[in-house]
Amino acid sequence: MEIPMKMVGFGLKLPLFCLLLLVLAGESVEAQTGSVRGRVREQKGGPLSEVVVIASSDGHRYETKSDARGEFQFQELAPGDYAFSFSRAGYKSFNTRRLAVAAGETVRLRQVIELAREEDPYAVIRGAVLYGVGFTLPNAAITLERIDGKKKMKMETVSHEGGEFAFRLRADKANYRLTARAPGFEPASIDLPIENDEVRNVVITLQKK
Repeated sequence: MEIPMKMVGFGLKLPLFCLLLLVLAGESVEAQTGSVRGRVREQKGGPLSEVVVIASSDGHRYETKSDARGEFQFQELAPGDYAFSFSRAGYKSFNTRRLAVAAGETVRLRQVIELAREEDPYAVIRGAVLYGVGFTLPNAAITLERIDGKKKMKMETVSHEGGEFAFRLRADKANYRLTARAPGFEPASIDLPIENDEVRNVVITLQKK
């Protein structure tokens, strides 16, 4: 059985016609949207991968991640003004000012985004040394010791003009003993448990000998 030549011709032309439609559709999408490219690195370091990058505008939100070279790219962004945020565990987040993204254009961030490492969490013990009925006591010797037996640690300072003092510690779960001493006064101590990155306020009152 012979196939009519007209049918053969139509069958050959149909794939080309579909391909042309796909190309035109792709060009249409690109013409109606914009794109953004940039790079991320560690402050004073090399490229930073796995950084979550979020592009947000009124009614639009897009998300991507930086690759092993610290590069990221947004494609097919609706035209508008976008703010970009960068975040990764262990690093301080960074936000940019709004950037205009136009249809059919690619915005390349001129500067490499740098993320600084977060400081290790810490706890603070602060307070004041008093005597009598609320009188502040400057120049008292303050000692802080770890007393849970897990790790030896001892810190010393002196109370200031208003009797105040402060210690900054790693945010480890631990028990401490705070002791204040001053000439002509009986020493006094307070035991303090620290659970995490917290601030403990204390008052130590010394009695005259």
